[in-house]
Amino acid sequence: MAKKNFNQFESKENPTEFEILLGSYENMNSRGLVRQGKILNIDQDYVYVDIGDKSDGIITIQEISSGGNIDITGIGVGDSIEVFVGSYDDKLGYLICSREKAKNAYALDDIEKVCSDNETIKGVVTAKTKGGLILDLNGITAFLPGSQIDVKLTRDFDVFLGKTLDLKVISVDKKNCNVIVSRRKVIEDEIKKLKENVLTDIKEGDVLEGIVKNITDYGVFIDLGGMDGLIYITDISWKRISHPSEILSLGQKINVKVIKYDEEKHRVSLGYKQLFDDPWQNITERHKPGDIIEGVIINITDYGAFVELDDDVEGLIHSSEMSWDKKQSDPKNLLTKGQRVKAYILSIEPDTRKLSLSIKRLTESPWNLLKEKYTVGTVVEGTVKNIYEFGVSVELEPNIEGYIKQNDFSWTKRTKHPHELFKQGDQVKAVVLSIDEDKQRIYLGIKQLTESPWSQIKEKYSVGSVITGTVSNITEFGIFVQIEDGIEGLIHNSKIPENFISDNNITKGSKINAEIIMLDVNEQKIGLSLINVSQDNK
Repeated sequence: MAKKNFNQFESKENPTEFEILLGSYENMNSRGLVRQGKILNIDQDYVYVDIGDKSDGIITIQEISSGGNIDITGIGVGDSIEVFVGSYDDKLGYLICSREKAKNAYALDDIEKVCSDNETIKGVVTAKTKGGLILDLNGITAFLPGSQIDVKLTRDFDVFLGKTLDLKVISVDKKNCNVIVSRRKVIEDEIKKLKENVLTDIKEGDVLEGIVKNITDYGVFIDLGGMDGLIYITDISWKRISHPSEILSLGQKINVKVIKYDEEKHRVSLGYKQLFDDPWQNITERHKPGDIIEGVIINITDYGAFVELDDDVEGLIHSSEMSWDKKQSDPKNLLTKGQRVKAYILSIEPDTRKLSLSIKRLTESPWNLLKEKYTVGTVVEGTVKNIYEFGVSVELEPNIEGYIKQNDFSWTKRTKHPHELFKQGDQVKAVVLSIDEDKQRIYLGIKQLTESPWSQIKEKYSVGSVITGTVSNITEFGIFVQIEDGIEGLIHNSKIPENFISDNNITKGSKINAEIIMLDVNEQKIGLSLINVSQDNK
């Protein structure tokens, strides 16, 4: 098909209706701007506004109204109204306008000025995303990327939720109402100010006197007389703190240690905790596993509670060490922040600064008593409480359960699922096989109540003897033969003559003679062969 040449339809003297509309659409100059308009008409859906462009604009009644009820009291045809002009709607034939966005546009003008003047603006963190934080800048939503939160890599965004931050505006997209901000630039500017007065004789390891000049959530600036230095929050105290103001205050005179001095960039990193003994030094001389200590709960998480000892060392009580009763091991239900507790030291790792503590080990394990009551070999009775895919639990007494694995049900019966043998509420008798104190589980067995049929197999059968059995199953790899109740042997395909099954019309239930070629009582396996075995007198 020949390609149409649309130019052949053009006529400069007589433009088509389509060309007029196209020219009108392309010459709409108001989009993305705030315009003073005049109300032309109002119906139940829209307010129609003349904005001095090729096309008129419309505003939805819902935006004009306040609340849930339609109420346009206070405006009328002929009134002036300020609107933000959006995109052109081909179906409606109007420019989509907004009065709310017009108000935001002025706020964005102010933010744009803050950006151009390189000024600082405050914002409140309202939410977090995978890539950063969402902030409110006096009604305007802004985004703080994760890379712009701090000069250091920030992984925990939760600590900033609800906080008011000092920020620099990186970019403003007024058309799409997108504002990007940076806290990192504020911190970098603070650090940059340290270059103003340089001490030429400063060196790492020096102890200097200074005055706390400014406190931020990431550290403290110290006036050293000739220049400023920064103590990061991690170098203020050996113990965990959430804010520098917990230790230091404005105007306080303190001694600090020079940790690092960058002569080229004129940056001084200071330490305060380095002037005090590290509480982890010689900790094994003060504490050892088995000791009972006291401390204060300083933080509670889903996985445990942190305890601060009187010597500023922190330890963790894991949730598994809260209570002997696993159902009562939620730290938030057992402990409160600020509570003073006693704990048992499980282990001390000075190199990794880990101290593992326990509350439950302050009392004797109830499982020690159970070991005496339910000794291995004891016959018990109980009620089937739960049925699982590979076993059942049996309630022996209130809050004490035993577990029977599927392979401990019977010596002879094969089951695909415990539901075939049990239902909830069944009374069962079993024997105690073992007790696992760590898992808090008593293992039981039913088949162990009777002697294994395999215990006398070697007395009944021997390798080389020929037996007569019943075909119990025919598989791709061989024939299973039941020799007696609960005892099966396998004739592998390699030990079956060619066409034996079809020639002898062998099916499930057929009688068959076979030679024992392997006998393993421990593995409960018997290997059989049909090679050179007569099938007469079956």
